[in-house]
Amino acid sequence: MLTNLSIQEPYLNAVYQRNNAGFASIPVMGTVAAGTDNVKASFSRIKVSDVQTLDYALPIVQTIPVDVNGNFAGTVQVPGGWYSLTVTAGDTTVLVSRVGAGEVFILFGHSFMQGGHDESHQLPATDERVITLLDDLSTRKYQFGKLTDKVGPFHDSPDAWGQFGDRLVQRLGVPVLLYGCAYGGSNILQNWQLLTGQPRTQLPPGTTDPASRQPFLPLETVMQYYVPKTGVRAILVEHGYNDRGTDTATFVDRFKTVFNYVRTTFNKPDLALVLVQEELTAVPHSLYDIPTAQGLQQLIQSYPNTWKGPDFNTEFWPSYHSSSGKDHLFGTAIDEFAIEWANSLTDSFFKQSTPYVSQGATSVFPAVLYKAPTAQLNGVDWAILLLAGLALVGLYIKRSSKLLWAFLVLALLALARLTGKV
Repeated sequence: MLTNLSIQEPYLNAVYQRNNAGFASIPVMGTVAAGTDNVKASFSRIKVSDVQTLDYALPIVQTIPVDVNGNFAGTVQVPGGWYSLTVTAGDTTVLVSRVGAGEVFILFGHSFMQGGHDESHQLPATDERVITLLDDLSTRKYQFGKLTDKVGPFHDSPDAWGQFGDRLVQRLGVPVLLYGCAYGGSNILQNWQLLTGQPRTQLPPGTTDPASRQPFLPLETVMQYYVPKTGVRAILVEHGYNDRGTDTATFVDRFKTVFNYVRTTFNKPDLALVLVQEELTAVPHSLYDIPTAQGLQQLIQSYPNTWKGPDFNTEFWPSYHSSSGKDHLFGTAIDEFAIEWANSLTDSFFKQSTPYVSQGATSVFPAVLYKAPTAQLNGVDWAILLLAGLALVGLYIKRSSKLLWAFLVLALLALARLTGKV
């Protein structure tokens, strides 16, 4: 039997955020020939390394109902891991070769997060479970793939993030998706002015139009269009250096305004933030700015749902800056940044932070779940509609109560026949 089976979600290579019990809500949706009763979704584990999580029966199989027009949409609870998905309808099978239940992070901040300064040290991920968005800001195709030469939608190099992802997936045993939303040369002030409607006295490098949504646009795009589909665990942030000249209280207030906006606008009130702690003392050749570093310390200690990431006050960083004479990250500093980011996301962080899972097919795509059947009018239907029209014209001319009742009865009868009630 011809079933015309087509899969719209899950997206190939996408990673869906798991909850703190270790399960992701993976949407399965698409179309099939009208009249099909249901489709069967079957998730099978792909073993990538010796590190595996959760002992459970495989494959995970779920039946998903189909509406009268052949649309189907459902959500399958899947434990953390890397899977192939087989969707079957009758004799037809469609395979989604890779899809993950794991951890999703957004990278946000300035050039230390965007990277790209050391062209000789751009290392792709070696593990196929380290995933990024392949779309850029000008496309929205929901294409995902291994993190190699970019971190979409905005970073054009892997920098520390391939190494970071490798370390995290090998420790956790689940895939990781990274969204690159940092803008080199940006600061909190620029985001604050944009989001509060203040005069834009500063624009990030390469942006000249005050009406532009940069440098907030990459984060805004991911939060609006991608996070509802994949979910998210946390935003990894570095800001401070480029706000030098700002006093501690002002920096803290602006930072809170920006992230209160993110949490409120996108309905994620407990969304976790992980912040780089910049230098609290003067370090030669670094970009240190003590007032904003003290602001970061306050935020880590007191801003709700905030954790400390890499700490530039530890031994490696003063030594690196003084010996290299470089303020940005080159060579071994990129390696160390990746190591410290991975180490900062501790077991306690994963237990205590609040992940936001995919909204699922029924929330993200309500319009595809039902299509009104096309009306097929026969001679009786046309006669009823004609009589109803004549009654309406007579009602307009003579204002007769009998004609009013005639029109109402005929109109209700026509409506019932068109919607299949009689």
